[in-house]
Amino acid sequence: MGEPPGRPTPILVVSNHGHIVGGGELSLMDLLRGLDRGRWAPALVVPEDGGVASRGRDLGLPVHVVPLPTLWRPGPGVVRSIVALGRLARTTDAALIHANGSRAMIYGGLAGRSAGRPAIWHVRIAESDGAVDRALCALATGVIATSRAVARRFPWAPRKVRLIPNGVDLVRFTPRAPSRALGAVLGVPPSAPVALSVGRFVAEKGYGCLLDAAARIERTKPGVHWILVGDGELKGELGVRARRLGLESRVHFTGWRDDIPDVLALCDVFVCPSENEGFGRVLIEAMAMAKAVVATAVGGIPEIVLDGATGILVPSGAPAALADAVRAVLDDPARASRLGAAGRARAESTFSLAAHVDAVERVYTEVLGAGRAAGELAPIEERER
Repeated sequence: MGEPPGRPTPILVVSNHGHIVGGGELSLMDLLRGLDRGRWAPALVVPEDGGVASRGRDLGLPVHVVPLPTLWRPGPGVVRSIVALGRLARTTDAALIHANGSRAMIYGGLAGRSAGRPAIWHVRIAESDGAVDRALCALATGVIATSRAVARRFPWAPRKVRLIPNGVDLVRFTPRAPSRALGAVLGVPPSAPVALSVGRFVAEKGYGCLLDAAARIERTKPGVHWILVGDGELKGELGVRARRLGLESRVHFTGWRDDIPDVLALCDVFVCPSENEGFGRVLIEAMAMAKAVVATAVGGIPEIVLDGATGILVPSGAPAALADAVRAVLDDPARASRLGAAGRARAESTFSLAAHVDAVERVYTEVLGAGRAAGELAPIEERER
């Protein structure tokens, strides 16, 4: 008889947020769902109870609430939380700490140092934090960057950074017929062309430019409906802008929804107007659904959407170019179908959730000392030769 398998290795996974505020939390949940429970025993740490904790419990994970106070006005709570997180690492016998975001890394990195545990920093944002990046990179045993645009934050530490793009569940996000019932619920006529965008309503997501592009299209190709899934600080302002542009009956603000695959099935083109984007998780979801994509050529987007092959890339902040690209897709269904099919193939070959989880697990193995013999990831500069 062979030796019995060892017990799974405990790890602490620290979330920046207690609520689902964007793709970073959704990607974290997918990772936690995909981890091999025979090898890893993750416990989730959240700064407050909310959607992240709820989804973690649904996955059967132990969930711990440890406040992560803002560091703009540091006080005694900062020290208490670092101590509490270090104590949790010891009492759970966690072998490593995986911090999803910068605030999580500040606390997870310092707690890891105090408890003698390595820390992994999962970075999803391309914009540099200057000296903070150097400090957190020094605390981290390893850094996971979701794109080359994100990895460029750390030019001084190429051997510490591992490039691991997000992955998508190719079973959940698979092409399907659109639901007329859902279209009716969202206010979209059965025969209307549909453009879809998903994301937070904040300045960097470029929704003002999108509405200007929609107004241009309405003047030359009336009847296109726009589904905007999301929420955020600019929701009211965007609603006012849509009304001012005469688009009140064409633009549908749905709030956040859990049925994104079904909403994607309704659209003829997926539009991402971001001004900056570290990765753009929803782009691979749209590609997996075989949807043609129109997006801005910023941040990590060109690493996902291949211009002319799986979608069309345009400059950011250029409503005329955005309108022209969306119109070109809507006016040529055969081209849209080709772009969508190529996008699905690219999602399958490059952005599967299984490949993402496997790569993260290899980083865990590497950080815990198994080295190249157990599949260590090569440094970025070596892998790109």
